[in-house]
Amino acid sequence: MASPTPPSTLTTSGSPSQAPAEKPSSPPVNILPSPLAQVYSYAHPPVLLGLCAWRFEGLVADPVRELLADLPWLAALQIAYVMLCLPPAGTVSAEAGSATDEEKKKTPRSPAGPSLRPGKPGYRRKHSSGKSSWASAWAKLMPAFLSLSLTSLLATPFIAVLLVLFGAPLTTHNAETLLCAAHMALLSATGLVYVHGVDASVWKEVWGISRPADAVWGSALGTGLGAWFGAIPIPLDWDRPWQAFPITILTGAYIGYAVGSLISRTPLLYGKRIQFAPEPAEEGEKKTN
Repeated sequence: MASPTPPSTLTTSGSPSQAPAEKPSSPPVNILPSPLAQVYSYAHPPVLLGLCAWRFEGLVADPVRELLADLPWLAALQIAYVMLCLPPAGTVSAEAGSATDEEKKKTPRSPAGPSLRPGKPGYRRKHSSGKSSWASAWAKLMPAFLSLSLTSLLATPFIAVLLVLFGAPLTTHNAETLLCAAHMALLSATGLVYVHGVDASVWKEVWGISRPADAVWGSALGTGLGAWFGAIPIPLDWDRPWQAFPITILTGAYIGYAVGSLISRTPLLYGKRIQFAPEPAEEGEKKTN
């Protein structure tokens, strides 16, 4: 006689013990496919490094004056970069767009396509290119200025507090700290806000350092790591004028931005995530063994 099936092995499709499906993570950000975007996306990091190297002597001589004078140029370059090279928040990525185009090509068309008006064969509808171009420019301009505003109002004070917590002077060099934070915010946060907006799920991944590698996330992470390593020469007893706060920190942030933006687009890192713990499947296998 067959033994009854244990209750623990009985499963139903509508069992309440099943975990709810998690929201899928947003994919890595692709640079826009236009030739101008592809070329400038590689030229932008060297341009910023050139600006930093060109103004380095002035930065050593008078950090506050130089940082304040370079801030509008950095903001203009970052706005130009995001508008030319990145998809604004809420738009479909280039890969998704190409996939839909291929599907449209595969689907057969009827002899009387949607471009023909009924009753007037051979007459195609005229699209107003002027309105579409203005709409396209406005769709890029609004997120760009929104990202610049949120970066200035939110990211700059937040990074300034982080700089103080990590050792920046609290009672002195307040102008240097604030201006250094403004430069770091423009480098790291402008692209993130422009591409992801205020999506809470994406920003949880940003704070958890679990975003898939792409040009935007790589540049932001590189800015932070570069500033971290840039602080190393400050306490050394070399007695060099360029060791003063925040010169090395800001120089490291610029170098980290350029390196992170470029290497995160390589096939070795693109789309990969930083793993701090083993996957749940691996943990289960260890328990069973």
